[in-house]
Amino acid sequence: MADTKNDFVLGILAEMDFFSDIDYKSLTQLSTLFVEKIFSQKDVIFKEESPGQSMLVIISGEVRITQVSDDASEEALIILKKGDLFGEMALIEEMPRSATAIAHSNCVIFEISRENFIQFIDANPKSGIKILWKLTKTLSSRLRETDNKLKTFISLSKWI
Repeated sequence: MADTKNDFVLGILAEMDFFSDIDYKSLTQLSTLFVEKIFSQKDVIFKEESPGQSMLVIISGEVRITQVSDDASEEALIILKKGDLFGEMALIEEMPRSATAIAHSNCVIFEISRENFIQFIDANPKSGIKILWKLTKTLSSRLRETDNKLKTFISLSKWI
């Protein structure tokens, strides 16, 4: 039964661009480190300021990434879908979560802990470099998107 689960995880990871540069043997090893989690709509996956200790991959459903403003209202930053990953900053640094993740619909998620991720990279440096390179590109892309949103916000605020 465990082999079927690992084959399922491997199949999902193999389809993701994030893991596309990883050789089959390394990807098979990596797939055993993910844990499946199931969330119902509106379940909080993690809260802003909680310890960041894992990265998550959406297998099915949608996840809403939000921040709570000073007036306690929720500001949705993005809605992520199947194949998207989130919480990736926790793989790099042990800092509190920068936002809250909420199940926007019923969803299935694979989670890898920072500890398992680092052990994988130590044991598989060639694949580890490829994953870290993809992680760097993902973070850079998200930072660029945030910069553009901030520029738009600043431009609009001049008119208010």
